[in-house]
Amino acid sequence: MIWGEYKREKVIRERNTDFAQILDIFDDPFAVDFQDLEHSTANETRYKIIGTTAFYGLITLVYTIADSQDRFITAWKSDEWETNEYEQNRKW
Repeated sequence: MIWGEYKREKVIRERNTDFAQILDIFDDPFAVDFQDLEHSTANETRYKIIGTTAFYGLITLVYTIADSQDRFITAWKSDEWETNEYEQNRKW
């Protein structure tokens, strides 16, 4: 997993979320991971994952895959619709 340090600092300032504290989001067995069609382009496919982290609780992370690695783009504490999506997934 990779990210730009400038982008990490910007996300910390603007969204109060540190990429370094959410690496465990991919360990959540109930995480909802899907392609972000709205923000993908012909040159870059973006994904969103909604999952629980030990440090923040429920987080939404936007990422892409570059050079076979997950590259973090942005993250935030999950909104209401994202929380509902996560809770629906847990029911299965």
